Amino acid sequence: MTSLSPALPPSLRLAQIIGIMTSAFLSGGVLAVSYGFVPSMSQAPNTLLVREWKTTYSRGIAASPALAMVSTLSYAWLSYSLSFTLNHHKAEMYALAAIATGSIVPFTLIFMKNVNGKLDKKVEGSKHLDRLEEMNESKDKKGEHSQELLDWWAVLNFTRGLLPLTGASLGIYASFYMTS
Repeated sequence: MTSLSPALPPSLRLAQIIGIMTSAFLSGGVLAVSYGFVPSMSQAPNTLLVREWKTTYSRGIAASPALAMVSTLSYAWLSYSLSFTLNHHKAEMYALAAIATGSIVPFTLIFMKNVNGKLDKKVEGSKHLDRLEEMNESKDKKGEHSQELLDWWAVLNFTRGLLPLTGASLGIYASFYMTS
C-alpha cells in the first residue's frame, strides 16, 4: 500500500481525507439503521414502530444530504484538479466516487419515495389511535402492515447505503493504490 501521493498539494490531500471520511461515515450511518435499528424494532407495537422510524428518518434526512454533498464535492474537486495532469486515471476514479456517493440523493427520491410516503401515512394515522388499537393494527387498504413496510424500507435503505460505501472504496483505491 502506498501513502497519499506526496506530489499533491495539501488542499488536495485534505479533499482526499474529507471525501473518503464523509462517504464512509454516511455509509456506516445508513447501513447501521438498516442492520441495527430495523431488526431491533420488530417486537415493538406497530404505532411505536412507525413513530420510531419517523424519528430516525428525520435525523437521517437532516444530516445525510449534507454529508453526501460534502463528499461528492470533495471527489469532484479532486477529479477536476487531477484531470489536467498526468493523473487522469485517478481523476476518472474520483469522478466515479463522486457519482457513486452523490447518487444516494436521487436513489432516495426515486426508489424510496413511495415507501416513505406510506410510512408517513402510518405515522399520521397512529396519532389518533388509542391503546387497544395500537396493539392490533389492521392492514390498510392495500394489505400492508407497518412491519412489512419497514422491512421493505430497510432493504431499500441498505441498498442506498452501499452507494457512498462504493464512493469511499473508489476514493480509497484512487488515493492509496493507484500510481500516478
